[in-house]
Amino acid sequence: MSVARWYGFWHGGNGYGPPQPDDLEEFSSLADAQHTLADRHRYGYWQRSHFAFTRREAADVLTPCVGDDCEITLYGSADGLDYPDRRIFLGPRGGVRIERC
Repeated sequence: MSVARWYGFWHGGNGYGPPQPDDLEEFSSLADAQHTLADRHRYGYWQRSHFAFTRREAADVLTPCVGDDCEITLYGSADGLDYPDRRIFLGPRGGVRIERC
């Protein structure tokens, strides 16, 4: 499956509430989503992260207290949100992993 753009919901872990439908973001690639998750986890206290929301205005915000259980669930389409295609999460040693759902 070749997809130019990915759509996903970021969840910051147990310190954050579950994502809402308006929180859907657009990512330019799987690598972009991987880097986004890593940056929000590692640098969220002091470095603003860009949220490219699809259903509301984009925002640049701090993401403090992101847990090791943070993740992004990715979809191949902004309309097909029934079941995710991929899940991006942190591995046991802090690396960013991708798995098919």
